[in-house]
Amino acid sequence: MDSLQKVVDFCMRHQTILGCSTVSLLTAASEHIFSSAAFKCPCNSKNMLYGSSFLLAPAFVLFLFSFMVNPSTWRLLTGKCSAKKHCEYNSCGICARFCQLWVPMIAKASVAPLTWIAAALLGANYYECAASGSSLMERFYCKGNGTDCRKELLDCFFFGSLAALQFVSTFVGILS
Repeated sequence: MDSLQKVVDFCMRHQTILGCSTVSLLTAASEHIFSSAAFKCPCNSKNMLYGSSFLLAPAFVLFLFSFMVNPSTWRLLTGKCSAKKHCEYNSCGICARFCQLWVPMIAKASVAPLTWIAAALLGANYYECAASGSSLMERFYCKGNGTDCRKELLDCFFFGSLAALQFVSTFVGILS
């Protein structure tokens, strides 16, 4: 019974960290399943839009969902959150109010979307798809080689063989 109490005490002391870790783990696992089951680059001129959509749209949905399930958001929106309780009015009243109320809510809501983006960039599939449809990438790899190079780039000829794209995606994923 004593060891159970220690576990409960530990969980209560580290509730925020454990919650964020659980959300991150579930988000990373969901991204892996989603990219395996639902994502297939179309390998045409829509690569940039398609890859970017699969990278950013789920992150945006997760951000909104995280705000919706946060009890602080609902207390603030329904008026049950007293501004006097949370904020000291000083010379920077509006800034202090913003920082004390919104910054923690935004930080908590950002855990899942940032995990999604980091996991997606580490996998490199979305980034490779989006980059292959980019005119910047075409100029970099095709440097005047004509339309054949552009066609090969859009036809996913390079996928898996462009170590530079995978490196950039992984590097950005690690930074985020």
